[in-house]
Amino acid sequence: MSEYMVLDSIPFRLNAAELAKRVYLAEEDGELRRSWESLVERVNAIGRPRAVYRDCTVDAVTADTVTVAGVTLKSRVLAAQLGGRRRLFACCATCGRETAELEESPDPLEQFWLEELRMELLHHASAALRREIMSRFGIPRLAGMAPGSGDAGVWPLQEQTKLFDGIFGGRIPELIGVELTDSLLMVPCKSTSGVLFAAEHDFATCRLCRRENCPGRRAPFDPEQWNRSGLE
Repeated sequence: MSEYMVLDSIPFRLNAAELAKRVYLAEEDGELRRSWESLVERVNAIGRPRAVYRDCTVDAVTADTVTVAGVTLKSRVLAAQLGGRRRLFACCATCGRETAELEESPDPLEQFWLEELRMELLHHASAALRREIMSRFGIPRLAGMAPGSGDAGVWPLQEQTKLFDGIFGGRIPELIGVELTDSLLMVPCKSTSGVLFAAEHDFATCRLCRRENCPGRRAPFDPEQWNRSGLE
């Protein structure tokens, strides 16, 4: 198993005009438009998305567990998705802490804008992470899972501590500045952690999620896949 690989110089450039559509900002809103463009430029100047990953050999797989680095992850779905593969990449990506200084504005609209821009920084970090792994290890397609994604039985959120404290040895805060709270929330909140692995077909835990009206949904619920996964 390799050491931790950190991506801390991820190039990005947020486009104010393109992202204005996401925050429903009309072109004729002159004053608001100027405030928005000013905020985007400040984020461009100080933002620093980051990611870290660890190349892990899979030690053992049972019907509902996967063991890596002496840490046993409990997820029937993860075990099934890995199949006979003996490598996965534990990872964490984040928008970074630098934009915290922009929270000084009392304007709730600007706070909403800031969260959208942080999400975009996270997208850049996650995309860079996938590109790095695919290029470095010659993997044409990656699938991923995260504790807490999908329904509760897919991979429980409590498993998050096994990633932070077990596989990464408690070093994620020092490596990329992401901390895990006692309530299992990540700080900064625009962060994500989980595992990536080579896959022949696209897979999204959204297909195993029965929550309705989820703003982050990337695929519809699939009852057939749910039944095949043996979930209750």
